[in-house]
Amino acid sequence: MNPTTLTKSALFSTPTTTKLTAAEERHRKEQATKHKSKKKKKKLRWKDKVTPQPPKEEPREQVIDEECLTQCSRCPRHRNRKGTFRPLIGNGEYLCDACYQSEFPCTAMTEENNRPLKRMSNATNIVRNMLSDTAADIKGVATTPGGRTDKAITSNIEDFPSEIECRSCLERGLYRRCCSEYYCHVCYHRQGQCPGCQADVPITGLAREKPDPGMIAVGISWAVSILLVFITFVGVALVYYNGSTTPTTVWGHSCRGWLQVCDLNVCLDYDGDDGYGESGGSLPAAQPYKVCDRNTTTNQVVASACVFDTELYAWSNNLLGYDLCVSSPREESSRPRNVSESNPLLLYSEDTSGVYVFDDDFEDVNKASPWSEIINGEMSDACGFNTRPPEGGNQSNNSTKALVFTGFNTRQAVTTYLDLTYGGRVEFYLKMGPISYGMFNTECKTAYSDVIIEYRASVDTDWTTFGVYQAYHYRGSSFKFISVDIPIETHGNTTQIRFRQPSFDALRDHWALDDVRIYSKLKPLWQESVEYRDRKEEQDENVLFAQCCYNTDQCSVFDKARLGFDFEDCDKRLPEFNTSLRRGSRLKIYELFIFYLCLAAISKMIYHLVAERFINRSKASEDKATCQQQGRGNDELFPRRSFFCQVQVSWQCLVASILSGALICTLYRLLDSLASNTDGTFIVCCFIAAMFDIKAIGMLLSQVFGIQCPWCKPLVVEIDLHPDQGTLQVGSEIIPLSDVSDIKSQTTAYCWVLSLLHIISGLPLALASLTLSSFDLLPSLEVCSSILGCLAIIREVFGVSFVVKFYLAIQWMLTRKLGDRDELGRAIQRKGLLQFALIGTCFSLVFIFGTITGRRVDEDVSTGDNFLLFLMCLFLGGLFGFVLGIVRGIPVHCEGRLSSWPCNCTTVSFHDRAVCPCLFSCGYCTSMHSRHVLLVIALDDVYTFKRILRGNNNLKKAEI
Repeated sequence: MNPTTLTKSALFSTPTTTKLTAAEERHRKEQATKHKSKKKKKKLRWKDKVTPQPPKEEPREQVIDEECLTQCSRCPRHRNRKGTFRPLIGNGEYLCDACYQSEFPCTAMTEENNRPLKRMSNATNIVRNMLSDTAADIKGVATTPGGRTDKAITSNIEDFPSEIECRSCLERGLYRRCCSEYYCHVCYHRQGQCPGCQADVPITGLAREKPDPGMIAVGISWAVSILLVFITFVGVALVYYNGSTTPTTVWGHSCRGWLQVCDLNVCLDYDGDDGYGESGGSLPAAQPYKVCDRNTTTNQVVASACVFDTELYAWSNNLLGYDLCVSSPREESSRPRNVSESNPLLLYSEDTSGVYVFDDDFEDVNKASPWSEIINGEMSDACGFNTRPPEGGNQSNNSTKALVFTGFNTRQAVTTYLDLTYGGRVEFYLKMGPISYGMFNTECKTAYSDVIIEYRASVDTDWTTFGVYQAYHYRGSSFKFISVDIPIETHGNTTQIRFRQPSFDALRDHWALDDVRIYSKLKPLWQESVEYRDRKEEQDENVLFAQCCYNTDQCSVFDKARLGFDFEDCDKRLPEFNTSLRRGSRLKIYELFIFYLCLAAISKMIYHLVAERFINRSKASEDKATCQQQGRGNDELFPRRSFFCQVQVSWQCLVASILSGALICTLYRLLDSLASNTDGTFIVCCFIAAMFDIKAIGMLLSQVFGIQCPWCKPLVVEIDLHPDQGTLQVGSEIIPLSDVSDIKSQTTAYCWVLSLLHIISGLPLALASLTLSSFDLLPSLEVCSSILGCLAIIREVFGVSFVVKFYLAIQWMLTRKLGDRDELGRAIQRKGLLQFALIGTCFSLVFIFGTITGRRVDEDVSTGDNFLLFLMCLFLGGLFGFVLGIVRGIPVHCEGRLSSWPCNCTTVSFHDRAVCPCLFSCGYCTSMHSRHVLLVIALDDVYTFKRILRGNNNLKKAEI
C-alpha cells in the first residue's frame, strides 16, 4: 500500500466546483457564525511584539492505513469494531451492522440477509458493546464515537453533504461531479447517461442492477445443495459402515467388493501332521488351498470364505484368491448359525474355530474306516439317507447310503482315538424307524427305544453319557440334524465317541446315522502364536507368487522385483496353473490411470487448438482488443491508474522448494525401483507421469506464484474508467469493467488457505500413485494409490487449481446468505445446463460403466446388477454435469496471483464471456464456454484499487 496517498484530505475532499443548495448555504453560514462567536481574541503581550514569532508550519496530515479505514466510523475506538463499506451512506462509510441498523434502519432494510441470524448477531453485539464500554470506563480510556471530537463530527457533516436526497427518486443520493447534482446508484446508472447533464456513464458490473432470479431458481439451488449434502452424508456413512463391518479373514486379506459378505461356503483339506504347533494345537489350513474329498481325507476345514482377488479366483478355476472368514458383523444377524439350515453362516471364528477330525458319509465302502468298532451296523439305504445338502460348502451332495443298525445283542459304533484337547462338538443326522402297520411290510422297522451318545477320555476310563435321543422325537420319514458340544471332561488327545442303543427289540427298533462329523477346536489365541506368524509370512509369499503368475492387479512390478519372479516357476509351484494366462491381456490399474491421463491431456489440447481458436476470434474478444485501440479523449474526470503486484522472493523460493522436494523424493523412489526392473510398460508409465507432474508444477509456479525469468516485467494491474475504455488489465489479460461483478477484501487467513490449497494441487500426484504402490501397505491403505491416480486425472481435466475450485464450490453450495443464494439462482438460469448434464452422463457411462464392466472377470454378474450400475452412472453423471454447469456461473474458477507471503488480499469477480465457436452463434454453447472467474491478488495500494472499481471517482488529480 502507498501510504502517502491515503490522507484525510485525499479521502474526504470536497470538489471546488461544488454547487450547494440554499439549505446547504444557510447551514454553512450558521455553523460559521457559531464558531466565530465562540472564538476569543488573543491579547498581544510585550514579548510577542518585540520578539518576532517564527512562521507556523502547516500541520501534516495523518496517514491512514487500511486497518483504520475499515473500522466502524460511528462506534467508539475502544470497541475496535470492524465495519463493512456502505455505499449509500454519505460518499461511502465503513459501519458495523449494529450502527448501520440503528442509525440508518431504512437503508439497512435494503440489504438481503438472514434475519434470524442477524437478530442473534445483534444481541451478541449489544452484550459485547456493554462489556467493552464498562471495561473502558474502569480503565479511563473511553472515547467518543470513532475517537473524534464534536468539532470533527460537525466538520464531517459539512464535508459530506451526501445526505441530500436523490433528484430523481428522493432516495439518499451521492454527489456526481459531471452535473454537480445528487443521484442514487440506480437512477444514475439506469440509462447509461447522467440524468442531469446526459453525460455518458461508465456502467460497471458493480453498479449494474442484477436481475431477480425468482423463487423457483433459488429453490432449485437449495434443492441441489441439500441433495449434494445428502449424497455426501450417505456416501460417508456407507464407507464407514463398509469399513467397520467388513469381514476379517484368517490370513489378513481384505475382501474385495462393496459391502462384501462371506457367502462362499468351502470345504478344504487339512493335513494335521504339518499344522500342529506348540502343545499340539493345530493351525488353520494355509494357502494354496485344496478342495476336500470326503472319500479320501478325514481332517477338513469347513467355513465361510470371501474373495480377496477376483482375477486370481476366476483365472485359477476357483482354487485361489479367497480366504476363510474369522468374523462378518454384517451377516451375523441375518444368516442362521445352525449348519443344518439353508445358507448357514459358517464362520471360522476366533473362539469356535477348528478342524473336522472325523468325517464319514458312509458312501465309499473301500474307504479306510474311521471307526474302531461297528456292531450290527451296515451301510445301506434301508432307512433312506440324508437328502439335505452338506455344510461342506464346495462339495456336492451325492448321498445314497446311511449306517443302519439292526440285529441282536448290541448295536453301537465307536470312533477311533481323536485329539479333542481344546474341546469340540459332534454333528450327525439321526433317523429312527417310522411307525408301520405290519411286521414284514418295510425294511426300516418302527423304533420304540432311545439312542444315546457317550464319550471316554482314555481307554482306562468308563463311558459317560452326554446325549439321549428319544425314539418318538426322531421317528419319522426324514433325517434330523443334531449338534452337541463335547463336555470339558473329554478334553484330551485320546478321546473316543460312541453311538449306542442300550435296549431294543431285536425284531424292530431300527435306526440310522448319516454324515457324522466331529469338530476339534483350535488352541485358544492361536493367532498370537509364533507358528501362526511364521506360517502367515510363508503363505503371503505363496499368494503373491500366484498373483504374479496370473498377472493380477495386486501384483505390481515392485512385487515381482522383490520376489525375483520367474514365470518358469509357475508350472512347478502351481500344478493347476494355466499357461495361457502368463501374459495379462488388460491394462493394470495404474496403466489405466496413465491412459486416462493422456486421454484428458489430448482432449484438452484439441479443444484449445480448435474451439479456443474460434472463441478468440469471437466478438467478445474483439471488444476486449478494441478497448486499447480507441482514443481516450481529454476528459480527466475518469482516472487511469496502475498498481503493482507484491513480489517476495523468499515466499517464491519456499513454494518452489516444497514442490521440487516432493517431486525429487518420488522420482528417487521410482528410479531406485527401476534399477532392478526392466518392464518396458512400467518405464513408459513413469516417464509420462513425471511429464504431467512437471508440467503442473511449472504452470503453478509461473501462473499462480509468479516465478518468472529475471528479464520479464513484473505484473502490473491497470484500471481505465474512461467511457471509451472501461477495462481492467491484469498483465496481458484485458477484462471489461462491465463484466466485473464484485470486489471484496479478504483476510490473511483466507490468503493462507488459498496458498496451501494451491500447493496441494501442485504435488506430484501421478508419480506418487506409482510410488505408493511400491510400498508394502496394509490392505486397508492400498486404495490410496488409486485415489492419487484419480486426483491426477482430475487435475489434468480441471486445471492445476482444482483443489481451490473444489473448496470454493463447497463454500458456495453450503452458503445460507440470501445474496449468495440469488447468485446461485442466476447461475441456474444460465443456458447450457442441460447440455452439461448430457455431457456428464455420456462421460460417466463411457469411463465409469465401461471401465467397471470391462475389467470384470467373474461371469455370474446378473443383468439386474448391470442395469443398476447403469442407472447409478446415469444419475450421478447427470448430476455432476448439472452441478458443473452451475459452478461455471459462480466465482469458483480461481486465478490467483500469490507472489508474496499471505497477507490481506483482494478478490475480484468477473464474467469471462465467450461466443459460440460454431457458425450459428448458439446461445447455449456461449453459456457453456463462458464462466465466472475469481481473481485473487495482493497490490501495493488496495484501498485506492477498490475505490476506483466501485465507481467512486471523487479523487484528486494529484492522486491519479
